[in-house]
Amino acid sequence: MTKILYGLTVPVLCLLLTRCGTIGEPVYPSAHIPVAPSDLSAVQRGNRIVAHFTAPAMTTDGQVLSNLGGAEIRVGAVSTPVQPSVKKPGAVDASAPLADGQAGKEVAVSVRVLNSRGRASAWSNIMTIHVIAPVTAPAAIEAAAAPEGIRVTWSDPAEHSFRIFRKGPDDQAPVEAGKTSTAEYVDRNVVWGKPYQYWVQAMRDGAESDAAASPVLTPEDKFPPAVPTGLTAVTGVGSIELAWERNLEADFKTYLVYRALGDAPFEKIGETAAPTYSDKSVVAGKAYRYAVAAADQRGNVSEKCAVVEVVAP
Repeated sequence: MTKILYGLTVPVLCLLLTRCGTIGEPVYPSAHIPVAPSDLSAVQRGNRIVAHFTAPAMTTDGQVLSNLGGAEIRVGAVSTPVQPSVKKPGAVDASAPLADGQAGKEVAVSVRVLNSRGRASAWSNIMTIHVIAPVTAPAAIEAAAAPEGIRVTWSDPAEHSFRIFRKGPDDQAPVEAGKTSTAEYVDRNVVWGKPYQYWVQAMRDGAESDAAASPVLTPEDKFPPAVPTGLTAVTGVGSIELAWERNLEADFKTYLVYRALGDAPFEKIGETAAPTYSDKSVVAGKAYRYAVAAADQRGNVSEKCAVVEVVAP
């Protein structure tokens, strides 16, 4: 029996020893064709179309893609390579110029990605854009320190809606700060002594302009608190009691209380964080004048308030 087995060919031997393995369908190498992008969004910006999409990390046969060979954006019938070339899966911003004569018309926008061998995915979902005359970008962007923060202004290009972007001291890139329908925006969320830069973009009928930038500004707080109001003076037992309206500034620190005897110059007689003060060093029968100023954390001091006069009891 041993001699017979040694004389058999390998396939016959496998069959006799029962089934060394089962032959299945042949496995072909993956073509690595990327899955088509499915989250395309697009907008007209100036005289071009800007598209945002995710370059997929999978192939149509379920393989993982780690490298890509680029992408294309198609506007109408014209396809344009995405620059710079897309090399990795992930978020992509792409743009393509609009052709002459497309204003007033609708154009279809789609994208596709290529693998490292240049084989393309199917085209993505389609966005339809109604093309209008390019939106004029704002000009003369200025940023200036103001009591309430930073005031950004620009020349009005006859548009009616604007988007403001800001890059603050903790931002790696500009982030949207707000929208306005006037040619002015006040940023109240700033830290004195830190650098800020702003960009303004005009919008109309679903399209947008390029964003125009302001110079970098490092605002300094040189703005005093509001002048205190409502000062009153009433006589007490051997004292004159003062009271006034409270200041509401976030950086308020203290009140400075001033007194003058008759027509003499004012002298500071005290400080208080509360909107009241009791002057106990008065002489009966003497006429006194009082005024109050407010100071903030940086030492900016307001003007004195309206003067009140009272005779000590």
